Amino acid sequence: MASKTTKANVVDRGTSGGKSYYSSDITTLADGSVQRQTYRGDSTKDGSLVNKVLVQTVHVDKEGNITKDEVSSNATIDEQRDLKNKDSQLRSAINTQVDSVKEELADNNIDGVTKSTIDQSASGSGNAAINDNLESNNTKPAASSQTEESADGTRTSFPNLRYPINVADSKQDIVKFDMHEYVPSEVAEISGANAFGFSRGELGPSIGSVVLPIPSGISDQNKADWGSNSMTALDIAKAEIAREAIFKGLSSGVEKFDKYLKAVQQNGGAVKTAAGNALAAAAAGVDGQALLSRTTGQVLNPNMELLFKGPALRPFSFKFQLSPRDPKEANEVIKIMRFFKQGSAPIRSKSNLFLKSPHIFRIKYVRMGEEGELHRGLNAFKTCALQSFGVNYTPTGNYATYSDGVMVSYDITMSFSEITPIFNDDYNLDDSFIGF
Repeated sequence: MASKTTKANVVDRGTSGGKSYYSSDITTLADGSVQRQTYRGDSTKDGSLVNKVLVQTVHVDKEGNITKDEVSSNATIDEQRDLKNKDSQLRSAINTQVDSVKEELADNNIDGVTKSTIDQSASGSGNAAINDNLESNNTKPAASSQTEESADGTRTSFPNLRYPINVADSKQDIVKFDMHEYVPSEVAEISGANAFGFSRGELGPSIGSVVLPIPSGISDQNKADWGSNSMTALDIAKAEIAREAIFKGLSSGVEKFDKYLKAVQQNGGAVKTAAGNALAAAAAGVDGQALLSRTTGQVLNPNMELLFKGPALRPFSFKFQLSPRDPKEANEVIKIMRFFKQGSAPIRSKSNLFLKSPHIFRIKYVRMGEEGELHRGLNAFKTCALQSFGVNYTPTGNYATYSDGVMVSYDITMSFSEITPIFNDDYNLDDSFIGF
């Protein structure tokens, strides 16, 4: 068995997709077969992909037959199309990658893997994993058996839009909104360390996108929920007695209670008074601290501490002014507003018994100048829900339209919220990116 990771190649899809970086792991196996796994990254560092995800796996047996040709659910619509097109940049990059390592792999393996078998691993279009309706941009993730089908007329395919129309020519940085169908969480399988909680299924390919210039006033705020908590000495004693009884048995709990009782009896009047007031308050159903304060002018030390309560979800807001300059751009602006309005609307089930979650969004800032890659100087996003979408049809203060009825300008505002919190291990080890 021998394995090589190729150098990364860049594929530039222009404004609709920006630049993506790809490398492949080519492995010769003991039975004379070959496996190729191709990965995508947002950028490269020291020749390695940053934020890499699996795109395709191809397995070729020792006779040169492709026995596995699987496109990962991480693959975008563009990547699935590219894999079908033998003349695409991505297929050309994969051919180059396989060719760059085949000599070394063929010479250094002891399993009889030939160069022609390694060459064959560059093939594979992923057709078996691609929906026949791919051209309609309508590939859907697998539905849960507990989820009813959507009502007829539900839209699951949107165009790829941009404003201004010539945003690619300006080479300015952009923000891209990719829409996806919502995938519910499932209870995690009981295995290993990840035995508890929920696992969220992989999103399917994008069902449409909008590219806009990065607006002013962008910001983020990472938060965690902390709150004050108090626990008096008596609270601690009660908790310790209960813990002892639960973890070591009832007799140990009784023994612990007896130790606390003796400690109270051996101490001076103040301790006895506090304990007596606490028992009296509990019997009377009143506030023990209030009773102690009224009768002695003091309270038990609350041992107040700020404690972590849980994570917090991050909200994001965007505001754009869309001022079409010609009929073509006016149509694009209309479609962009329709994209967000319809995409964020709840979905009815066929029986009308259920309402299903609206589509969700992946957002990213992209450098379109010299680099054309994920913006390392701005924050990254987790998958987001569009919670509100507003349009001001007269941002200039006057009603004004073109001859075709399109307003001369629109102000749109969007409020998103990430659907899962940010955790420490979500950040990769590349400190040259801000990350989340």
